[in-house]
Amino acid sequence: MQGMQLFFYELYGFLEFVCVYYSTILGFCAIISVFVLGVIMTLRSSLFSRMVFGKGVLWCMLIPVIFCGKLHAYYSTPLGVKVFYRWYALFSTRWISALYFAGMIFIGTLLVVKRRGLSRMVNRLYESGKYSSDYAMKEYPGRISSFCMGCLKPTIVISEDLLEDDAAVIIKHEETHIQLGHLWILLAYDILRVLLWPNVFLHLCVRFLKRDLEDICDAVTIQRNSIEISDYGKTLLRSAGNMAMAGRKPGPRSGMSFAWDDDYKVLKRRLERIVGRKAYSVKAVKVLIAVVALLVVATTGVIKANSYARVNDIGEVSSMCFSNDTDSVFVDYDKAIVTGFDDEYIYVDSKALLDQYPEAERADGFFYFSVGGYYKIPGIGGGGGWGELEAKDIQEGILKIPNHTEIDIWNRIIMWL
Repeated sequence: MQGMQLFFYELYGFLEFVCVYYSTILGFCAIISVFVLGVIMTLRSSLFSRMVFGKGVLWCMLIPVIFCGKLHAYYSTPLGVKVFYRWYALFSTRWISALYFAGMIFIGTLLVVKRRGLSRMVNRLYESGKYSSDYAMKEYPGRISSFCMGCLKPTIVISEDLLEDDAAVIIKHEETHIQLGHLWILLAYDILRVLLWPNVFLHLCVRFLKRDLEDICDAVTIQRNSIEISDYGKTLLRSAGNMAMAGRKPGPRSGMSFAWDDDYKVLKRRLERIVGRKAYSVKAVKVLIAVVALLVVATTGVIKANSYARVNDIGEVSSMCFSNDTDSVFVDYDKAIVTGFDDEYIYVDSKALLDQYPEAERADGFFYFSVGGYYKIPGIGGGGGWGELEAKDIQEGILKIPNHTEIDIWNRIIMWL
């Protein structure tokens, strides 16, 4: 019984540490994501407003953000301390960190329920007997904007009353979404929304990401399949018009939809881009993707090089206090008192100890030593060892005090995280 109580006590301490640690570094990432998202939205509406693929790759700027949680700058620069210290002080408390994790669980549950609801609806539909594709095809009994869903097992859903020519164009469009990995991109964005949920702008801007993916899909579908621009535009208009006549939203928001849009003006601008499009160079697009990938990797590397490692050794720095004067703690930076330690003993210079605490020579009490340990980021760590020495046992020379190490299985898991 006592062993179980000890286990649950240690488990609670482990979960509390993990909660505080990850809420703190994810909180830093959430703050950085606000600035990065602002840059993305500014550029996509200005310098990149007419660049279909340029707007798309701008969203790659969010990838390095998830590695920004342990930057040295938060703790070692005046600006970093000024901007981020209050966040650190707030989210390093147990209740606020628990609230952060509760928010992640809540947002994640909502997104999973939404995706499962769409999946259940699609599973109830009949396989298409009229159309074929390299992916599963389902027909919806009524008017709906065709869409695709499912990262591992992609499925295309189309309306059963589509014209044959429209169906051919729409199926090609949805196939392009799948082939370009847009469903995986949306899944990754949803995961980012869960991890950095306090940044409400991430939730608001998902529609802009979908618009940019739709523009890319339009351009690739038309050029790859040699579709006439007029035919493509008419198909898009008929699909949106059918939804308007049915008084329904153009398509499931959790999927990639052929005619999905939340605003008539946005649909109008999309049509204008389709009509005014020019052929793009496949080679140039591949070069753009390669350059962006290199920039993302390089940026991530620079961030990692200027961040705290997974485990940072506190080193030989030790601290101690005398039980008769617990308000006074001495940190032995120069190792004058604690000359060293290993897994079994802490080695103490008695003369240097009494020089620091001369009152101990004539008093009863204990000295308590803390040595070694690790930290994940400043202020969040553990491990190390401790020892105690009764003042009356002080003798001349180097004293050997038993070292009670705190590196157990829980600490080793934490150090690995």
